Amino acid sequence: MSKPTQQPLNELRALAYRVDPALWVREQLKIDPMPWQNTFLRARRGASLIALTARQVGKTTVAACAMAHTALMQAGSLSVIACPAQRQSAEAVRRVRGYLEQVGVKFTSDNVYGLELDNGSRVMALPGSDDSIRGLTVDGWIVADEAARLTDNLIAALRPMRARRPETRFAMLSTAWSRTDPFWKVWSGDDRSWIRLKATADQVGIFSASYLEQERRNLGEVGFRREYLGIPESDQASPFTWELYERATSLRTPLVPPGAAFRPPPKAPAVELPNPFHQLKSQGVVP
Repeated sequence: MSKPTQQPLNELRALAYRVDPALWVREQLKIDPMPWQNTFLRARRGASLIALTARQVGKTTVAACAMAHTALMQAGSLSVIACPAQRQSAEAVRRVRGYLEQVGVKFTSDNVYGLELDNGSRVMALPGSDDSIRGLTVDGWIVADEAARLTDNLIAALRPMRARRPETRFAMLSTAWSRTDPFWKVWSGDDRSWIRLKATADQVGIFSASYLEQERRNLGEVGFRREYLGIPESDQASPFTWELYERATSLRTPLVPPGAAFRPPPKAPAVELPNPFHQLKSQGVVP
């Protein structure tokens, strides 16, 4: 079955799609974004966004739409997405591929973990480890999906990717997990440069009351609040972070090499004292 031919756009409509990603998603991809997704898609260049979401509210979908729009409209750009596992990142790239195919884009390179368009733009799926992702310069989107499950080291490796490209958008999207993970540190922080979006079950209104009640029974109160209401597992922040735990339990090489420094101090040599009784003189026989 042949693919439908994409109709040419007039110049004004093409310009509107370039400046308004939400309009492009609605009319070209036939996806009707929710209000929070509209805000995400229309974020200014260089914005930092953090979205606290429930399950199945379209966080990966909106991230894929945003990266697809940038790849199409910003020739030669690079966008990346990092998830706890690279197969999850690859699934997001798969969605980007599908959206671009829907509007008739041609690829010069296409594989599980990345794609390149004929305009030179690239989209890459990063692994869930910081070991092999350092050194990239990104000018499109940097997306951390399920960011609450990512490590501090990985987030720290993602942020400098836009150091030389201040127009790059940086987004952290996640359901709630704990009050000490890297996502919650930003969400609960006081840095006003972040655009905070909330898409929990009580905000988006897409789940029926009967479904939510069934999920509450199946997951339990703690699990339900975490997965659907954006409330982390514990009501109180623990003073013991994973970093403290690792430092307390990991084996470390001593700063001083083994040797005399680890033995008890040597005992002082014994000093021989004179016996005073040896100097006594005999005075005869005691009766």
